[in-house]
Amino acid sequence: MKKEKRIYIDKIKKGPVFLQGWVHELRDLAKVKFILLRDVKGIVQCVVKNKKLFKKFSDLTLETVISIKGQSKTASVKSPEVTNHKIEIEVKNIELINKAEQLPILVVEKDKTIKTDLSKRLDWRSLDLRKKKINAIFLIQSEIIRAFREFFSKQEFIEIQTPCIIASASEGGTELFPVQYFEKKAFLAQSPQLYKQLIAISLEKVFCTVPVWRAEKHNTTRHLNESRQMDIEVAFADDFDVMKYLEDCVQFIISNIIKNCKRELAILDVKLKLPKSKYFSYDESIKILKKNKIKIDYGEDLAANEKRFCEMFPNTLIFIHSFPNNMKPFYIWPKDGKISAGFDVLYGGIEISSGGQRIHIPEILIQRLKENKLNPKNFKHYIDAFRYGAPYHSGWSIGLERFTMALLGLDNIREGCMFPRDRDRLTP
Repeated sequence: MKKEKRIYIDKIKKGPVFLQGWVHELRDLAKVKFILLRDVKGIVQCVVKNKKLFKKFSDLTLETVISIKGQSKTASVKSPEVTNHKIEIEVKNIELINKAEQLPILVVEKDKTIKTDLSKRLDWRSLDLRKKKINAIFLIQSEIIRAFREFFSKQEFIEIQTPCIIASASEGGTELFPVQYFEKKAFLAQSPQLYKQLIAISLEKVFCTVPVWRAEKHNTTRHLNESRQMDIEVAFADDFDVMKYLEDCVQFIISNIIKNCKRELAILDVKLKLPKSKYFSYDESIKILKKNKIKIDYGEDLAANEKRFCEMFPNTLIFIHSFPNNMKPFYIWPKDGKISAGFDVLYGGIEISSGGQRIHIPEILIQRLKENKLNPKNFKHYIDAFRYGAPYHSGWSIGLERFTMALLGLDNIREGCMFPRDRDRLTP
């Protein structure tokens, strides 16, 4: 038996249609009934005039999933919710797929002054994702990842997959989630850092998208304990080489969003422009902050002043390089006795990326591990890999949720994560 071919709402043309989706709104005008039907592509008005269908209409509830067979026709639809105001569907048949019970949160919030608390929304995230503003965020996030992959594929990078269960800390410190790995103790990966280096010293240009975990006991609007990263690593490249890759990549991603996500940007009322770029050394950054009467001492982290710094240079990718060695991880190349080849990138009020040139000389790597109070024996496989002809190499990581937050001006990073994992939330 031939299966009816479903049509998405944004692809409706004049003639017979078969639609499937969710009941977004119901209006009963006695002699005629209206259904606003929603799918992932939009909302269409459907009119029910056949009295034989009135009983089926009366059984419908908001968010019930249905199929509709009907006829597309020209009309003047006044509802601001619909995707195309010049068409409506005259319903010939309604089939109920799954009737929705009373909703724990509203998908359509008519009263804009009443908003569901974020925590409750996250408790019912599968419903929350049906809101047009929320799914717009994640359609844009999908475009971020797609464009990232496209950019580096065109640059002849190789996409890689790194392990998420590791034997020791990737970046030092104690912010690790332990797991029992058969008879051994292991950890969830803080970063793909060490592994992407081991691959780059053979395959030269690599990229990946991976989840990472950090057991930091914070409760802020810009931190998660599980997040996703977009990473690259490049052999025969220094810190400034890969900063240029990052600048070009972000420009490419944003240009694609402007081109391909017009509807979603309009829903979110976000007006994107391609950002400018500025490069400052850490020393220069401290001087700029002090000049603007911000109290900060040399050697202090810039985290508390990221928003202020970005306000001085709006719509700008701010590259801050040449940090002191003691402010960067053990694997960052020391340019001299005090300055490292590490950098951070600020955009939209927060740090979206960090990176740098890596250490490729075993003796220097062992020295830096000891300086960071780490045991070189725990990094033996990593160190030994550089004993057999390893080129100098550099790379960076962009936090996907952080970048989404900065790009769309979200108030809380959890808005840019489908199912956030933080100190208090492990479900759903």
